[in-house]
Amino acid sequence: MTTIKAYAAVLAAAISLFATAPAAMAQSTVYDCRMSSLEGRGFIRPAIKFSIDFDKGEAAVVDDVVMRRYGKPIPATLTQLGNGQYRLKWEVKNVRNGSASFDLAYTLQYRPKVNAFNIRAQVRGYDNRPFGTGSCAISAGASLLG
Repeated sequence: MTTIKAYAAVLAAAISLFATAPAAMAQSTVYDCRMSSLEGRGFIRPAIKFSIDFDKGEAAVVDDVVMRRYGKPIPATLTQLGNGQYRLKWEVKNVRNGSASFDLAYTLQYRPKVNAFNIRAQVRGYDNRPFGTGSCAISAGASLLG
């Protein structure tokens, strides 16, 4: 009977360890951003949220356009620039706007020293390049990554 109790104690400890491991291992930072200037024509929204895992070099983004199209955050390509800034790039395909459908390529540049960013969308096949600028705050919310 004591062997069963010992196994139960080990199993309980292992479950406890694995239940808390994801939170302990998560090294991503979540940024909650608001636009202060916006020329979006519907493709740049007033708010955007992104997560960056600096250790893994991964990022994810979400805004109203992404949620409407995919229903969840999507991965972004993360590039650390030589000046301490970060660039995120992602695409949202087949976005409906009225009777038309568009593919969009986004670029966001984040400047952590001043908690500011600028964002630009390229509407594939058109000269339109909507843009916005604003500021970000680190959020206590859950990571958008995986």
